[in-house]
Amino acid sequence: MMNKKDIIKKISSYIILFLIMVVVFSIAMIGTYLLPNERIRAHIAESKELLINQNGNPLFTDYIKGANLDVFTDLLIMNTAMNKGKTEDESVFIRAFENSRYNNEEDNSYTSLQETVENPDIHNNQEYSRYWHGIQTIIRPLLLFFNYEEIRYIFMLLIFVLLGISLLLINKNISCMHSMAFLVSMLAVCIFIVPMSIQYSAIFIITLLAVIIVNLLHKKQKAKFIPYLFFIIGGLTTFFDLLTAPLLTLGIPLIIEVLLRSREESLSIKKAFLEIIKLSILWAIAYGTIFFAKWVIASLIMQKDLITVAINQILFRTNGSEEYPATKIGAIVENFTYLYNNVLLACGIVTIIGWIIALIKTRKNKINWEKILILLIISIYPYVWYMVFAGHSTIHAFFTYRIQAIAIFGVLCIMLEFVDLKTKEKINKAGKEKQEGNE
Repeated sequence: MMNKKDIIKKISSYIILFLIMVVVFSIAMIGTYLLPNERIRAHIAESKELLINQNGNPLFTDYIKGANLDVFTDLLIMNTAMNKGKTEDESVFIRAFENSRYNNEEDNSYTSLQETVENPDIHNNQEYSRYWHGIQTIIRPLLLFFNYEEIRYIFMLLIFVLLGISLLLINKNISCMHSMAFLVSMLAVCIFIVPMSIQYSAIFIITLLAVIIVNLLHKKQKAKFIPYLFFIIGGLTTFFDLLTAPLLTLGIPLIIEVLLRSREESLSIKKAFLEIIKLSILWAIAYGTIFFAKWVIASLIMQKDLITVAINQILFRTNGSEEYPATKIGAIVENFTYLYNNVLLACGIVTIIGWIIALIKTRKNKINWEKILILLIISIYPYVWYMVFAGHSTIHAFFTYRIQAIAIFGVLCIMLEFVDLKTKEKINKAGKEKQEGNE
């Protein structure tokens, strides 16, 4: 039990972390907007045809709905990256927090990008200041040397390297079967398509990095830093993401944390529940306050009331509107529609059959129901999110559906709790020794 002094010290440490993030994020945005625009515009021009003509689903047709790219937002990101500003003499501070872009009279993102690339005299006429647009701190420096297609390739290499490291660490620190469960959850939400859309990439990079760091902190016996990690993850999610699948950065690392913690110590249901609630609250506080900080900073610099604009957007994204009606159950159904496909259904059936066979052969004698309950609670996080942000989750279900990777990973981990993995390892070892003896 912490005393009053310890509580004040702990709160102060999070306030300092918050201030550090706000300062670093602000400096990063200003710094990236100081970069020369000519080379950036030239590299965007190299990929103009790809950006304008790329298919929304380059690998599949409508049978795999979840493999759709977010071409519209990638066009927006590239348009914003050109940093023309609303006027030629607009200060870098305003540009860094205004995050403006050019939009033509037809309100067509494709032709707007084409026009602004081909005509350097066009200036921006539309701002997008309620987000941090932290992805620009990665994209603009890369655009100095690479075009859009090359950046997608870089993201592809990075994401699959991080995925490989994550799988190796889960295999080593938890089990091979949990590593496979994680891979299945990533494949189910089409991670193979993620690097082909810049809009999707940031959230998966943060998630995979978080999985790696949680594993390393436990390996180095530094688990006391886990709460700070979740707080930082919440802030990074707000900074880099444009509200695609932000909950992934909370739910996936949270499951890893529960699995690792339960291997190191015996967790009571009360202790485990309080742990996941604490980490979730820390993530949510950072996520929300970093968002609010952007509205305040942008309002002060631009001399506008952007807080009211942002709050109105929150109301729209939670409740929908007459033009975009949304219900809580409807949001869940719509997101499940994008997750579902015949291949995933077949894999699910095979998994259940394999699980039943494993239960018959290697069922655990003692089931950890406390751990199962905690994993189940985390698994319903996506559906709580869909109900809270019903408007946004309905309109943008083609990418918000991906947070259901949390549910898939959580349920697969629950299924593994009924199987004695150690017994399976002993059977395999005995079989190998018998084979060597016969030789």
